[in-house]
Amino acid sequence: MLEHNGIRLGYVFLKAASYLGQEEFQELMVQAVEMYLAGETERNVKSSEYEGRLYTEQRYELIGTLGGQRFDVDLETSRGRDNASFLVNEQTKGAGAAISVN
Repeated sequence: MLEHNGIRLGYVFLKAASYLGQEEFQELMVQAVEMYLAGETERNVKSSEYEGRLYTEQRYELIGTLGGQRFDVDLETSRGRDNASFLVNEQTKGAGAAISVN
């Protein structure tokens, strides 16, 4: 969970890259939240562990009762190509069950 300007943001992973560690995932999540808040649809991403493209088609998807805007990342790592997909879910005023359709 991350709070930014009074907005609580949570994440649900659809599928995870197998070559990345927790810190790399967190870096990508922060960048996805920044993109979500700025209305960006694509961003090049790079670290010492990977290089690639983070993007969204601004689609809202559901997993059970949880939903959010889907973000995908295609990566080239030192161990090969990899990818991940996850949701950014905005919940305001601490209402855990509220889902904002964006």
